[in-house]
Amino acid sequence: MKFLRPLLLIVFLFSSYLSSDAQNHPSYVDLTTYLKYIEAKQDIIFSFSNEEVKYLSVNFRNDFNSTEEFIDFLRVNTPFEYKIQDENNVLIIPENSRNKVCLNILNSITGEKIQNAFVRVQNFIFHSDENGGFILPLQSSENDIIIFGEDFVTKKYAINRKEEKDCYTLKIKSFYQSLNEVFLTSLLTSGIQKTAAGYLEIDYNEFGLLPGMVEPDVLQSIQALPGIMSPKESVSYLNVRGGTHDQNLFLWDGIKMYSTSHFFGMISAFNPYMTDNVKLIKNGTSAKFGDGVSSLIDIKTSNTIDDKLEISVGINFINADAIMKIPVTKKSSIEVSSRFSVNSLWESPTYESYFDKIFQNTEVTNFENSISGQNNDFNFVDSNFNYKYQLSDKDFLKLNFLYAADQFDLNRFDAENNFVNIRNSSLDQTNLATGLYYERNWSNSTKSELQFYASDYELDAVNTNVVNDQTLEQKNQVNEIGFKLNFFSQLGKSLSLENGYQFNETGILNSERIDNPFLFNEIRNSIITNSFYSQLNFQTKDDRLNLQFGGRLNHYSKFNKIIIEPRFSLSYELIDDFFIEILTEEKSQVTSQIVDLQEDFLGVENRRWVLSNPDSRPIIESQQISAGFNFVKPSWFFNVDVYYKNVVGITSQGQGFQNQFEFSNVHGSYEVKGFDILINKNFKLFSGWLSYSLSENLYTFEELEPSTFHNNLDIRHVISTGLNYEKNGLKVSAGLNWHSGVPVTLIAENQNQLPENIVFEDPNAARLIDYFRLDISSTYNFKLYKNIRSVVGVSFLNILNSHNVYNQFYNINSDQNIQSFRQNGIGFTPNLLFRVNF
Repeated sequence: MKFLRPLLLIVFLFSSYLSSDAQNHPSYVDLTTYLKYIEAKQDIIFSFSNEEVKYLSVNFRNDFNSTEEFIDFLRVNTPFEYKIQDENNVLIIPENSRNKVCLNILNSITGEKIQNAFVRVQNFIFHSDENGGFILPLQSSENDIIIFGEDFVTKKYAINRKEEKDCYTLKIKSFYQSLNEVFLTSLLTSGIQKTAAGYLEIDYNEFGLLPGMVEPDVLQSIQALPGIMSPKESVSYLNVRGGTHDQNLFLWDGIKMYSTSHFFGMISAFNPYMTDNVKLIKNGTSAKFGDGVSSLIDIKTSNTIDDKLEISVGINFINADAIMKIPVTKKSSIEVSSRFSVNSLWESPTYESYFDKIFQNTEVTNFENSISGQNNDFNFVDSNFNYKYQLSDKDFLKLNFLYAADQFDLNRFDAENNFVNIRNSSLDQTNLATGLYYERNWSNSTKSELQFYASDYELDAVNTNVVNDQTLEQKNQVNEIGFKLNFFSQLGKSLSLENGYQFNETGILNSERIDNPFLFNEIRNSIITNSFYSQLNFQTKDDRLNLQFGGRLNHYSKFNKIIIEPRFSLSYELIDDFFIEILTEEKSQVTSQIVDLQEDFLGVENRRWVLSNPDSRPIIESQQISAGFNFVKPSWFFNVDVYYKNVVGITSQGQGFQNQFEFSNVHGSYEVKGFDILINKNFKLFSGWLSYSLSENLYTFEELEPSTFHNNLDIRHVISTGLNYEKNGLKVSAGLNWHSGVPVTLIAENQNQLPENIVFEDPNAARLIDYFRLDISSTYNFKLYKNIRSVVGVSFLNILNSHNVYNQFYNINSDQNIQSFRQNGIGFTPNLLFRVNF
């Protein structure tokens, strides 16, 4: 992408030219003041109700010469009728066809009402009352409003009256935050936003409902979007535009997460009720983020100081949780939560369905005939702690902590000569993260952010073979400490600059120990990364052009190598409601996952983290460019993206091959070309969407034969469609997912009579059957008692119980026969929810 550097210069000159024609916000005056000005100039009298006009503003115009010109101007720019009684008297009458709606505008950081805000509805300008609120007269059920104010970023919202709410609460950002205009606030469901910077943001305070989800699971939610899927129906195998799961950068409050799921991929490890918003970037990543050559999933908890005690408890067929928001002082508060599995009390149909899917064809379910029986015990837990302290009007401090753990114990026993022989196997997975964040607002246009953090991930397994009297102990551990410093400067109403530095030290341990015969192997590696970055953000005052470009410089200590990563995103409104979008980036990462043997960690969690090494494992680097357009209306959204991505430095060990390349250890690359289409339509009470993705994903490993073949994730066609209904607290969502079959390697017809090795056909030359699943979910919100609100919900995954296969592989058994195994997708799975909010 050497073209990117001169392109940045061309676009900067282009934006400078466009900004010269950008419209400034005109000078607004109270309507009451303006009416008095007209009365004095034209010698007339306006008769009106002060309550109706006192919060309206107009652009001050003094270039009219007659009363008729002034009144014509007022008719266009105010929601009133003007009835001329005689030559000296004008009666102002509100239009009866308009419905009044309450609106509160909040500062997205402090959560406080903004008292100097303005709202534009059509040609009408309203300013906030003394409490920071608005009463807006809306004529239609679908309304575009624009919010702006001194020292705040202009933001567009679409208010759809299908929810039939009397009052809306919206947030805007101050100028010292990134300039990201929102195209649409209800993409697929309420709370999912598409921004002009090219990324998607999920606001969990406003999140609606998606098919098959009884609760807003963080990582399940984003799979409804085009270009994002998991063929294995697992949030720990999340594939974005053909990339593997480990090529996604998962951040929790700025801390990298090396484990993202519970129940070995069935639900995410992040409590959705502790999550404020999630940012998803498939391309055009900000220069402030390193790592993750495939995508960025940036998960944030709330920075708002809670001013009252809130308690929320809930239970479903998988887990129960409780959350408390506790004010400590007027300027500080604490959030704590805990979530734990409930299968120790009752193994629900949901648990049994999850268990059958996860443990099929693993050491848990595949055992020799000599074993008489087995039992197992599984549980998971996660806990969050956030302490927020507004030290002063300019200083904010946050301390956070996350703990997540999964534990599985397997007891096998056999009876021989009146003795019972018991062997225990176990699998433990823990994730710890802690961080200290400090923000200083030096002025309305400048702020700094400082963060220290630590992340620790550990996977331990003990696998006992009863027949061979052998125990295998395995460990994979990742320790990371880091430091980030970011400076943000608002250079003007349209231009801002971000500069920063990031330090990471990452250490990874892999060990194996066998007791019979004794064998011990341990590998420790570490690497230090120093990164400097700078990014310029530009947005014209009429919001037609949004531009971000910058670069990141990474120095990797073990390689003594510097990698420069340019980043760029552009959104420009060619004509009304029609935006073109160009995104491009270069990224690199030094951590990845490999599969040494398919039976690692009981075969359940057979991936382990490793570090790049100058001698055997290169740095993974990616280049990606995409172009497309967005067509945006209050009730319509249409998006098309065409993209190309090339990733080099991958290893065959990291691909999970179960064919002739299973034991290969070579380096290569993959190349993805494709496009995504998304159509979203909002009706009065309904909203629906249809997405389609087409892609081609090819491996290149020069040392293999053949050297080029289909990627394991080469899924050509993906279709998702859904329909939501919402009214008076009732939400219903139904959706269909279909994709073409996953590539698979078949065995050759002619095999050796007693094969030691299986003879395969060309790699990934065949495909499994197409995937099809229909999901339905529904929730109902109601008042239980006074200020106590409740939610009940039900969901059905794969309601038609479709037979889906996501993997097929072969093994040679002890009798020297070839066995074929298939891994099936989840069957019909119900779930129920009950939640109470105090």
